[in-house]
Amino acid sequence: MKTIKSILSIITILLFSTVVFGQTAKKTDNCPLDDEKIKAEKIAFITEKMDLTVKEAQQFWPVYNEFNDKMDALFKEEHKITRELKKGVDVLSDSEIESKLDRLLEIRSEKAKLEEVYHEKYKSVLPIKKVALLYDADREFRKHLLHKYKDQNCPSEK
Repeated sequence: MKTIKSILSIITILLFSTVVFGQTAKKTDNCPLDDEKIKAEKIAFITEKMDLTVKEAQQFWPVYNEFNDKMDALFKEEHKITRELKKGVDVLSDSEIESKLDRLLEIRSEKAKLEEVYHEKYKSVLPIKKVALLYDADREFRKHLLHKYKDQNCPSEK
């Protein structure tokens, strides 16, 4: 019965993710990495590792997606500032450099605060053992992606 629930959870979430993420995928002819495939794979991977029930998945995924959207925005800003500093440290004024470095520290602080806030939110929708499994599954998925796509020649974001 538990296996059937797991399978139903995965199917439900995959169907949901296809509809939700299907409109925002980045497709590249030579690169198998696109947002839709990665997100669907991540949902299936984490759902399986955590053994989420349908009810848990319905409560968990909106919270998890909200967290990831906020973290992605911070990461993009951090990445942009880092690129600006790398390319322009010789042409930027000291005050511009200081401002950018100060913002980088603020972003890191904001990320830590987000992790604290969402840790509490996860605990409100999942048993604590599944919260622990989430953190492990998240790490495992990143490793999985690195190994799976390490030899791919995909264009980098510029």
